[in-house]
Amino acid sequence: EAAARASEHDLKRSTSDPGFQFVTGLLVRLPFHARAPGFENVLTDLGIGSERLSSLPAFLAGLNFAIERNAFEVGYSSDLGELAKATLTETFAEKIGERLPTLFEPTPQELRKALAGFASGQEFARLSRAFFANLTYRSLDYILSRELANHTGTDRRYTSDADRLAFDRALNQHAVEASRIVEEYAGGWYGKAVWQKNRLNQQEIDRFTRYSFKKMRDELGRRRATA
Repeated sequence: EAAARASEHDLKRSTSDPGFQFVTGLLVRLPFHARAPGFENVLTDLGIGSERLSSLPAFLAGLNFAIERNAFEVGYSSDLGELAKATLTETFAEKIGERLPTLFEPTPQELRKALAGFASGQEFARLSRAFFANLTYRSLDYILSRELANHTGTDRRYTSDADRLAFDRALNQHAVEASRIVEEYAGGWYGKAVWQKNRLNQQEIDRFTRYSFKKMRDELGRRRATA
C-alpha cells in the first residue's frame, strides 16, 4: 500500500515533467501525423529521419534518440521521464508489432500504416490503456524493487525467485485491470479533442494525461479499499 501511494504521487506529478510531456505528445501526435500528408517532415523535425521507417527496431531507436535530444535541449531529465520513455517504446513495440506482417520484414509503408491505425477513438483507447498500464506497472516495480529483495529468501515472504516472478505477474495484471477505466475515457477524448476540435496542442494533451492519471488513482484506491 505504501508503494502504491508513492507511485500514485509520482504519477500525479508527472504531467508537469517536461520529459513526460514530450513523450505523451508523441503518443498522441504520431498516429495522427502518420495518417496525414507530411509525416516524413514530422519525423525530420523530431530528428528521427524517414529512413528510420525501415524497420520497427529502427523506428523505436529513432524515438529514443528524439526523446533524449529533447531532454538535452530543455536541460532536464528525471526518473519519470526515463520511465515514460521506456514505456512508450515498449507500448509501440507491442502494439505496432501486432499489426505488422510476421513472415517478412515490413516495408516503410506497412510500418506507417500500422502506426496510423491508432488514429481513431477506439484504437487510440487501446493504445492509451496499454501505455498507462505499462507505466503504472513500471512505476510500482521501480519503487518496490528497492524493498522486495529484503523479503526474498528462506523464511521470508518470497522463498524463491519463482515466488517473486509470480508476484511480478500479479502486479502487472493489477495494473492492466485498473487501466480499463482509462480505455473507456481515452476513446471519447480522442474523438472530441483531435477530430472534432482539432486540438493537438500540448496543453490539451496534458489535460488528457492528468485526468487519465486521476481515473487510474481513483481505481487503484478503490481496489485497495475492497481488497
